[in-house]
Amino acid sequence: MITVKELADKLLKEKSVAIFCHARPDGDAVGSACALKLALTEKGITAAVYCSDPVPKKYLFLNEPNNVIQNYCGNFSEYSALVASDNAEITRLGDFAAAFLQHKNTYSIDHHISNTRYAKINYVVDRASNSENVFALISEMNATVTTEIANLLAMGIMTDTGGFRHKNVTPQTFSDAAKLVEFGADMNNLYYQTFTRQTKERAALFGKTMSKIRYFHGGRAAIATVRLKDLSETGAMQEETEGFIDFLMGIDGVEIGACVMETDNCKYKISLRSKSADVNGVAAVFGGGGHKLASGCKITGDYEDAVDRLVVAIGKYLED
Repeated sequence: MITVKELADKLLKEKSVAIFCHARPDGDAVGSACALKLALTEKGITAAVYCSDPVPKKYLFLNEPNNVIQNYCGNFSEYSALVASDNAEITRLGDFAAAFLQHKNTYSIDHHISNTRYAKINYVVDRASNSENVFALISEMNATVTTEIANLLAMGIMTDTGGFRHKNVTPQTFSDAAKLVEFGADMNNLYYQTFTRQTKERAALFGKTMSKIRYFHGGRAAIATVRLKDLSETGAMQEETEGFIDFLMGIDGVEIGACVMETDNCKYKISLRSKSADVNGVAAVFGGGGHKLASGCKITGDYEDAVDRLVVAIGKYLED
């Protein structure tokens, strides 16, 4: 793997760069990608951010996420390089996956241990958030860390650490966050916008979902499910379920939490969290991945069968 200096040197030689967020983007994907775009632009490099799904409304309080491009029919041949940010596997680029693979000059900047090294050049460092990797890259590029960049990176760090509550937080995480505050990041507003603020529809969905938590393995595993009918009845959006799983991890005795999101008939997106068990291994059973304490995957089939398969996989990774 190349060093951050080698990565900075290479990117600074590019003429134009297309940056990609993963599908169903979270704060880290949006923050790291948009911050990199602004830094490259300051260095005279044409840059734009793309995502196959809309940026969740909760992140649009900052300026740059409003410029993320969703609909694009080209093959990106006009760009000298393509960069995937915070993306562990090629399929998570959604509609842009094929174009990315066909391009001759691709980069992956990521923090997931499950990264499949699908790009020509891969910079994968296991940090609490990919925004920390991009912060290191921007610093190496000697780009100006504006207030907007500081807020974007701080948003990425805050969302991927659960407001600095998760076990993935390191001394480097706090050090980076402190530096970003010095550059103008407003942590109070970032926390409010990403964790506290919510619509009445989300509040209704949260209550409905948490009233039906199911427990397995003697209460050591908890599963919360969001069905399509729940979304319809409350008027909430799928993107508003972000953070639901954190509630499960606060329940006494729960070691592994899973949030099951029904995305279509017999199709489910699974978010996994753990206090110490390896949920990356659980996700890998179904072709997914991520981090040891936070991962995700997809399962198809009848709902109860999908839950049974998930419970069996979780049982194999619960520590005695």
